Amino acid sequence: MYALLFLIFVVAVLGVLYVFENQRLSTRQQQVASLQADLDVVNTQIAQLKPFETLQSQRATMTQTASAIVDSRVVWSSIFEEISLLIPDTVRLDGLTAATPATMLAGSQLAGAPAGSAAGADITFSGTAVSHKDVADFMTRLGLMPQLINIQLVSAQKGAASSTSGGGTSETTQTVVTFQITAQLRPFEAPPPLTAAAAPAGTANQTSGQ
Repeated sequence: MYALLFLIFVVAVLGVLYVFENQRLSTRQQQVASLQADLDVVNTQIAQLKPFETLQSQRATMTQTASAIVDSRVVWSSIFEEISLLIPDTVRLDGLTAATPATMLAGSQLAGAPAGSAAGADITFSGTAVSHKDVADFMTRLGLMPQLINIQLVSAQKGAASSTSGGGTSETTQTVVTFQITAQLRPFEAPPPLTAAAAPAGTANQTSGQ
């Protein structure tokens, strides 16, 4: 009799434990399902924001490229100003021609190529001086400019030049040296950025009469 009662008690306890564990398992499954639903919502939101991430990345790349283009441009106004301060009193410039080499142009296929890859001078000076020494002095001063390299004397010929004075009533003749000097721009430390379309060669021309 007691054994039967004990068996019934054990079965009842096991039944209660089964119901309790079943309810707890059901609760856990519901929590897992809820978390999975929240995760699906988050993944959907991430997928919707993905295009904006791509746009942000493209914007950052474009900003860096624009900054690099600005940093790699040749500031001719500053170069011309420095040249004007270096011309000796005994030297007169009749012409100055300048062009940005393709190796220093952003977007050019030659951008970043070693110096001298593009043949020809970047800046050409033409003018007159009192003597050959004055021409040499001018070249020495140009050599002080950090933007210029490979300063070369193309020609320097001494000859007579006529000038008028006194309202054009008298004419005098003096000996001058007619010269032509070329120079190249020093390449940038960092190569200009490449773009889809190559930019046209930029040129600048100036004539002075100092």
